[in-house]
Amino acid sequence: MKLATYKDGSRDGQLVVVSRDLTTAHYATGIANRLQQALDDWNFISPQLQDLYDTLNHGKARHAFPFDPTLCMAPLPRAYQWADGSAYLNHVELVRAARGAELPESYFTDPLMYQGEATISWVRTTPSASPARTSASTSRPNWP
Repeated sequence: MKLATYKDGSRDGQLVVVSRDLTTAHYATGIANRLQQALDDWNFISPQLQDLYDTLNHGKARHAFPFDPTLCMAPLPRAYQWADGSAYLNHVELVRAARGAELPESYFTDPLMYQGEATISWVRTTPSASPARTSASTSRPNWP
């Protein structure tokens, strides 16, 4: 099954199912509007997406349209976490040196991954104010 996120003016885009040959697509509206929604309930939603994919590939999808890859955006524009496999030797040497650690012998044979998380933290602006959302920190203070 092929899925894509089409630009629709929103921050998250619109989920579309794309044909095997990448020529046609169909909005997944009614099944899942966004890819994150599909992932969050994958066991329930994926069979429905698969049915739409099969229908599209058999040329029987009623509202299919020509697929335009230039209208695609990142599949998960606001992902909750990320993994980075681009560990350049110079960067790893500098980071390890800053921590007083040696470059591991396995660096040249085993992949090195970094994982990060996109979180929302809470900051109290004044004693009587409501919490404000910010991405400046990843911890939540204890409030009375």
